[in-house]
Amino acid sequence: MYLLDSDAARKLCQYELLNELVAALGCSMHELGVLPQLKFQLQLADHTKSLARLGSINAVELAKRLIASAHEVEVSAATANPLLELNRPDIDTGEAILFAALWEDAESELISGDKRAFVALSKVDGVAVIDALWGRLICLEESLYLMVRDGDFHIVSQKVRSRPDVDISASNSFGRSTPSNQPNVLDALQSYMAALKRSTNGKYVLP
Repeated sequence: MYLLDSDAARKLCQYELLNELVAALGCSMHELGVLPQLKFQLQLADHTKSLARLGSINAVELAKRLIASAHEVEVSAATANPLLELNRPDIDTGEAILFAALWEDAESELISGDKRAFVALSKVDGVAVIDALWGRLICLEESLYLMVRDGDFHIVSQKVRSRPDVDISASNSFGRSTPSNQPNVLDALQSYMAALKRSTNGKYVLP
């Protein structure tokens, strides 16, 4: 299963790239996992508010489809899960739950739009189980990289460039005033991933 944090889920819906994502990952929408609070964060019960939050009718409909198809990520408080006890102010509750879910399911991976949480995780010392997580952590830029590398570049580029309000790094990678070609986009996304690797003391695993 591929877990999506709320930031990545929102941005991928805004870009209308969930279909491209699951194609690049070789999975289905039913193999995605999201936090239970995502539907409230996106205000999907109120069309006017969800439209203001996501920016387009297509994004709202895609978010509803995601909520209907994906698994809700739950972590059992009864288990001695060391990731639930991180107690770091720079890792919010949602990210901590997702890290804990990774620990409970060794087959899952996490796509996150919160690189600060990855940096914070890299600063946790003396917790051996964290080392096993790094090969299963995917930042938003890496998910875009996979779609550009393995999917229809022109569709992905068009969708990202049509929403420059969503994510600065992505907009810069695909070109703001002039569209970048595929090799340049891949290079730009790789540079963001390399910067994350440096920020995590070399722990982030590049694709």
